[in-house]
Amino acid sequence: MKNIRLIIVAAMLFAMSLLAAEGWQLDSDVMVNLTQSSYSDNWTGSELSNITWVAASNSTAQKQLKEWLKNKTSLNLAFGQTHLQKTDGNGNKYWEAPEKSTDKIALESLLQFTLQSFVDPYVAGRLDSQFLDEQAGQETFLVNPLLFTESAGIMKTILDLEKTKLDVRLGGAVRENVDRRLDDVPVDGGVEGVANFKHVFSALNASYNSKLTAYQALFNSKSDELPNEDWKALDYKWENLLTFKLWKLLGVNLTFDMIYDKEKAPEAQWKESLGLGLSYTLF
Repeated sequence: MKNIRLIIVAAMLFAMSLLAAEGWQLDSDVMVNLTQSSYSDNWTGSELSNITWVAASNSTAQKQLKEWLKNKTSLNLAFGQTHLQKTDGNGNKYWEAPEKSTDKIALESLLQFTLQSFVDPYVAGRLDSQFLDEQAGQETFLVNPLLFTESAGIMKTILDLEKTKLDVRLGGAVRENVDRRLDDVPVDGGVEGVANFKHVFSALNASYNSKLTAYQALFNSKSDELPNEDWKALDYKWENLLTFKLWKLLGVNLTFDMIYDKEKAPEAQWKESLGLGLSYTLF
């Protein structure tokens, strides 16, 4: 299994290196949002100063490598922190150490075999991680844990228009969670379904991206050691990003993510953020 993971990573790096070649359709943007509030020392309310910043980038590269083979590689990065001001027992104000508000690394490379049939076979590799793995009283790790997902199956492009794109895929998948805090690597496998949707609102100078991923585990290498059978529950993740370009580099972006993983939480979790800041389209 380790060899498979190394092959998938090498394939991802190779696909990214191809960006230097001609003929790639590139789509990339960078966003930086900053929220700040401050109050005078004689402010009568209980409000305290705070600063929140988030930097994010979303990049996609795709190319028809051969008549029968197409590659699409995407890289999504985001990191942000919140700085809060507190008051001690003597009424003196101080700034706490910053806390993470956003942390995401997602790299995926997909090979689609375009055989001009009703559905196309595909193979894909995905890496999900975070920049900082911080746990109270423990060592902080960079880029940890690393969740590798290797999948293969069939896919169908439902819409491929100038402003609207939709594709779905269904296949088998194997996941490996490499965590430097653990001595071994838990592995599970099952069925995965993914739907990607994108629409461009030209009149509003806006775009909407949505991705829905569902995963049903069928086996788990640690099933005999786990306290329950929560690993058998259906996992899903729904990611949404709506961006508006207001004026030159000024933009607004709204993100909404919903995640259900019964092993981590008994109910669905969601996160929403609305930001106004600098937005720049690289390609």
